[in-house]
Amino acid sequence: MTDRISKFINNQSIKIKTVYLYFFCVLLPVFATNAYVLYNVASAVREEERREVSAIADVEAQYVISSLESALYLSYDLYSNFTINHFLDTQYESKVSFFERYLTIFDNYSFYASTKQIINSLTLYSDNPTMLNGGNFFRIDAVQGEEWYQGFSESGGDMLVCAYFHDAKSQDFRKRMLSFIRRLDYMGRSDIEKLAKIDLNYELMNDYVAQLASDTLVYISDESRILFTNDPDCQNIKEDYTANFLKNSQDFQTQKSFMFGGMEFSVYVKGYKTDYLRILRDNLGMILLLLAIDAILPAIVINVMGNSITKRVLVLGRYLDNVKNEVFEPLQESGAKDEIGELERNYNRMAARIKELLETEIKSRLEQQELEIARKHAELLALHSQINPHFLFNVLESIRLRSVIRGEIQTAEMIESLARLMRKSAEWGSDLITVLQETEFAEAYLKLQQYRFGEAFKYKIEVDKKCADFLIPSLSIVTLAENACVHGLNREGHSGSIFVSVYKENAMIYISVEDTGTGMDEEQVKRVKARLERADVDELKEAGSLGMLNVSIRIRKYYGDEAKISVESEKWSGTCVTIRIPAKEEVEECGEDGIGKRG
Repeated sequence: MTDRISKFINNQSIKIKTVYLYFFCVLLPVFATNAYVLYNVASAVREEERREVSAIADVEAQYVISSLESALYLSYDLYSNFTINHFLDTQYESKVSFFERYLTIFDNYSFYASTKQIINSLTLYSDNPTMLNGGNFFRIDAVQGEEWYQGFSESGGDMLVCAYFHDAKSQDFRKRMLSFIRRLDYMGRSDIEKLAKIDLNYELMNDYVAQLASDTLVYISDESRILFTNDPDCQNIKEDYTANFLKNSQDFQTQKSFMFGGMEFSVYVKGYKTDYLRILRDNLGMILLLLAIDAILPAIVINVMGNSITKRVLVLGRYLDNVKNEVFEPLQESGAKDEIGELERNYNRMAARIKELLETEIKSRLEQQELEIARKHAELLALHSQINPHFLFNVLESIRLRSVIRGEIQTAEMIESLARLMRKSAEWGSDLITVLQETEFAEAYLKLQQYRFGEAFKYKIEVDKKCADFLIPSLSIVTLAENACVHGLNREGHSGSIFVSVYKENAMIYISVEDTGTGMDEEQVKRVKARLERADVDELKEAGSLGMLNVSIRIRKYYGDEAKISVESEKWSGTCVTIRIPAKEEVEECGEDGIGKRG
């Protein structure tokens, strides 16, 4: 029975097998489980969005209410305050008597606006004709044309929340205002109309509304216009934005209304996006359970059909892997009539054909490529051999002679010094050189530095005639001089001096290079000495330097432990590097193989 099933499956096309796998292992289980999961997730998302959006609207509404309540509580205090009411009711005989009473009010009464951050300002108005306009007190006839006063009068109530624009007459300035207005009739004991106008801090409220509604768009409006919002398109507080588009409730996720001070407010919220990852984590247990159930049916079907495909594909894959190593062994065909069986037969035909190609065309092309590479390499070598460094020296000599003819003596001298330096570098014959030759080389380098830095740079070279013919490692003095220029004098102005001296004392030759540069502190000197004491070729490779490490290694190779390098330095005073070597007439020169040679 099993053999008949395997034979039937093997004789089916891969397309038919794919249909079977898709229908039984993917379509049916995924359709059922995903429909259930998506239904629950969608329900959870909608419920989560509803709760979160409602909470945002409640918080925004509560904030506006609490801000307005601050003004309301302040108005209660003003309403019952005898001093304020008496001041507004009193008929003053003169401007002087009003001003004296005005000063008393400020001496004995602290205005509430200064202690409450949400309240921007407090202004009191009275129909008392003996009052003067100024400070926090005005006559009502001065503001009867104002938008807020007309709105309050039309309302017919004792208190009103009013949103309007304040246009400054003295300057081109327009500002959005939100004020709480209350009548101060002091329980009906006065015939004089008195008002308190408490201006709220609109900018602060608008910013706080935006902070409370992160990742959403919130609009707080009265019946005709938007008062607060975090919408970037409605953020100009000097312009009025109508609330007509807010009437289409389908555009918003929630809408809540509340009344305060005779004014109806509405809160609209949209653009809230649910955290799907968090919901997925909350439902992870159910999802994993459904995935486990879905795996049973696919495992049964795939196990039967997969064996028909994977076993033969794996065998064919192993033979194809051998192709990378140019091994083309024929495989044993299964005799199946499906696409994999046809692929096995085509592989055997391909393997035979490739063997023939490898023996003829491929090998021929490889040989041609090798010949082409060899020809290109020969051309490069031929071009390289044509490069002659003496060409550069001849050019420098021509420039120097031209400078002499034109009377540019200093330029000619500098070109001659540069040519000597370059010729020394190009014609490196022996690593040993006499003290006289090395100091001449160092003088050429220091001349170039003086030409570069100007007369502020000084140098002096003193050589004991007894030391002139002694052999020392080439470029040792130049290296120390270069180190002094780069690290000691390479600062703003480049002022300073370098002193080079060579003298003999007690069968030892001393080479000293001293600068008046920036110097080093004690810690820096200790680090330099430690590196010089343990200097070797490996550390030189890691450091990538040709400085004092290079000199230290070379003099120790030629003179052994008798050779020493000492460093003395003081911060901002200068540095002195001294080489001490034995005064030998003959020195063993080390070749490339490291074996000493008699010089």
